[in-house]
Amino acid sequence: MNIDEYISTQSKKIESQLCNEIPQEPESMYEMLREYISRGGKRIRPILTLACADAVGGKEEDAMPYALAIEIFHNFSLIHDDAEDNSPVRRGKPTLHEQYGIPIAINSGDALYTVVWSTLLSRNLPPEKFQGAMKILVKGFSSVVNGQGTELEWYRSGNFNISEEDYFGMASGKTASLIGASCEIGAYSAGVPREVQDGLRIFGEKIGLAFQVRDDVLNLVADPSKYKKEIGEDIKEGKRSLITLKLIGILPKKEKEKVIEILGKPVKSDEEVSWVISLAKEHGTIDYANSVSDKFVGEAKEALTVIENEEKREILASLADYMVRREK
Repeated sequence: MNIDEYISTQSKKIESQLCNEIPQEPESMYEMLREYISRGGKRIRPILTLACADAVGGKEEDAMPYALAIEIFHNFSLIHDDAEDNSPVRRGKPTLHEQYGIPIAINSGDALYTVVWSTLLSRNLPPEKFQGAMKILVKGFSSVVNGQGTELEWYRSGNFNISEEDYFGMASGKTASLIGASCEIGAYSAGVPREVQDGLRIFGEKIGLAFQVRDDVLNLVADPSKYKKEIGEDIKEGKRSLITLKLIGILPKKEKEKVIEILGKPVKSDEEVSWVISLAKEHGTIDYANSVSDKFVGEAKEALTVIENEEKREILASLADYMVRREK
């Protein structure tokens, strides 16, 4: 099957319902959120929720409320992350804090977070089903916040003494946990055994790690017209990515100190950003990150033994491959 067509079809289903979850009033707040949601995005998390439900024999209508709630949470987290990271662009347009200021962006993100729960409460799910779903979602949401908190503390303290294990611990929370929850709750919506839910959660967590590492790569080498974010933004933020951490670990002392100095500066010149990227290319740390991303995808596919239907298993495997070949 053509996975790009599959993603496009499923994304349209999700987008047709997303903005309907946003309240109408007060218009001054929710209109900007409808515009923000309508900018698009990969929608990979809700697509995975629906795909995992389908893979285990579930119904799309049972999984859709969870898919919508997860995508709304993801967008809420992006609004706050962009303000915290001072990112200028999101999905090819100015971030909300750039357009409206930090106070309005934060409050709008808070408002979107309440929509997560109203989306689920409006479905009148059976209490026992709702409680089980909440355990999955709250665990995933908490991990996202904790992972972001870890990264922000690295920035606050100026810490560059970070191991790959530390990095993957942060990324497991910030990125992989929500993708894992997306897969797990899709299976949960179908009422399958716990071991199947766990297998799909592991699948999601592994592709989540691949997704994050691939994002680190794209931020430095993507085609700007496709990526729709600023190339080198991670360097400007001083981000501790797998690429920069590996680079710091292998550079001679003088160059290592200079890279750390640049990453730690509040403002970097374009020349400094380009120099760090050129070093990453020269020393192979971008290639290294790509190989790590491929490894995680391979491990994710191994977790798909819990899916008996070969055709459905292939859809999930193709979604995993998409994580490492995407260009935005």
